[in-house]
Amino acid sequence: MPFEKFPITNWISGDYRYSAGYNWKAGPLEKNPALQIGNTIQNSRTQALTGRVDMVKLYNKIGFLKNVNTPPRPPAPTNTKKPAVPDTVRRPPDLKAVKLLLRLVMSLRNINASYTINEGSILPGFNKSPKLFGFDQDWQSPGIGFLLGGQDPNIASNAGKNGWLTKNPKLTAPFTQNQTTELTLRASLEPSTDIKIQLDARKSTNAAYQEIFRYDETLNDYEGLSPSRNGSYRISFMSVNTSFENNSSINSDVFKQFEKNLEIIKNRFQTINGGREYDIKSQDVLIPAFIAAYSGSSAETVGLSPFPKIPIPNWRLDYSGLNKLSFMKDIFQSVTINHAYTSNYSVVNYSNSLEYTKPEYAQFRSQLQIDKPIEGYNSDYFALAKSATTDQLIPLYIINQVMISEAFQPLIGINARTKSKLSLKFEYKTKRDVSLNVSNAQITELSGKDWSFEVGFTKNNMKLPFKDQGRTITLKNDITFLMNISLSNTQTIQRKIAEESVITNGNINFQFRPNIRYVVNQKLQITAYAEHSTNEPLVTNSYPRSNTRVGFKIMFNLAP
Repeated sequence: MPFEKFPITNWISGDYRYSAGYNWKAGPLEKNPALQIGNTIQNSRTQALTGRVDMVKLYNKIGFLKNVNTPPRPPAPTNTKKPAVPDTVRRPPDLKAVKLLLRLVMSLRNINASYTINEGSILPGFNKSPKLFGFDQDWQSPGIGFLLGGQDPNIASNAGKNGWLTKNPKLTAPFTQNQTTELTLRASLEPSTDIKIQLDARKSTNAAYQEIFRYDETLNDYEGLSPSRNGSYRISFMSVNTSFENNSSINSDVFKQFEKNLEIIKNRFQTINGGREYDIKSQDVLIPAFIAAYSGSSAETVGLSPFPKIPIPNWRLDYSGLNKLSFMKDIFQSVTINHAYTSNYSVVNYSNSLEYTKPEYAQFRSQLQIDKPIEGYNSDYFALAKSATTDQLIPLYIINQVMISEAFQPLIGINARTKSKLSLKFEYKTKRDVSLNVSNAQITELSGKDWSFEVGFTKNNMKLPFKDQGRTITLKNDITFLMNISLSNTQTIQRKIAEESVITNGNINFQFRPNIRYVVNQKLQITAYAEHSTNEPLVTNSYPRSNTRVGFKIMFNLAP
């Protein structure tokens, strides 16, 4: 895309890629027309769109903003005979404040986006043979659109109308279409040169549609039988509002809110869907109540669809300006503080209910096709079929499990290096995986907390505390001391509606790993190490464990 070729849009860049494939596979060579099932044609296509918005280029089109974005030149050597001009004279405080404010306004530095969609169709029963470029001898079938990767959901019915399909009523190979999409959005923000923030939003879908499309002699026409759609769904999410609730305890406030949400969601469905009866443990009620509770949203306003449309950004933050402070710059060479948050909501698997393939629900047939967005369920259209045994509404899409995965990687992390070559690293990480099992209306929460501390020191010309023949032994090459201490606490809790929660798994793990590495020369390294770990279970069906290892490792490099 030629945005960069024009001065007015040279801050935008983009690429679009399209690739397609076509395949014709011969069927059994059967002379009896009653047994001929035809050939199989298949196509595929991939579309990829990537773009970048360079906000710095846009800002720099204004002269004063370009001056703010340009790093200052290093100061010239001061003349000892002439006193230096005070900084307050060279750069008035008001102007400095204005530049800081403008830099804050220009925090957004760039935006990157990519969207990829992979699609394919398989059509059995095709009674034509290719001659050139995939066309038959009449240059008609299967059509230029199909040859170039077109994914028309009506391709099977159009082929039947054009006489391109076999009329054998015994054809059982299904007409199928599949689609996979990946959306990624990323934005970089720099409120100052020492603070960098990255925002990421993601969405991925996977769907497959199939039906038996064959000739019906009684109808004297082609008919689609047993249409079905299945797939999975994943989107970046925001559950930080409940991250620090008492999730690791037996009595969870979030789970109690989930139980309260059930009645609210049930009433909303019955109001929207003409008073039709919903069970409090039905799938359509459970999932919105689950999303509202664990995202910290209101059950009165949360979306009712189990497929949220809009991805919510996650983030990462890095701050590297701490060592510039006056009381730290003489000690530390570098100090970096980092923090990162990721959260995803996923529908592990879904498939349509066979109840909606009956003739009385023909209006739902088109909703199952691959070109219809899955997000419209319980937003643009709702369930109508009732169970013959319970008189409850049957969901259009049957979902077995939905999950919210959240991690602070890390919640707080500090990396520091002193001018004396001492390195320090500390990280505190948390994670939480919450899954709703729809079939039994149970929630499983897996939570984990990890602390780790690492200290390292590298020194050469190190003098050993003992002597050889009266002379002090000195190690001329680098010797590195490294010690790592970590503590992790993980547990799994099973929660049931109106019942007591139970810890089903979990343990506390402690590890202590010191080691010393000495570089004898370019080819030889010697390492002495020790590893000690203890594992304390949180349930009675497991036993405490402890392991200790001590040893030496010699590495000799044979490369020239």
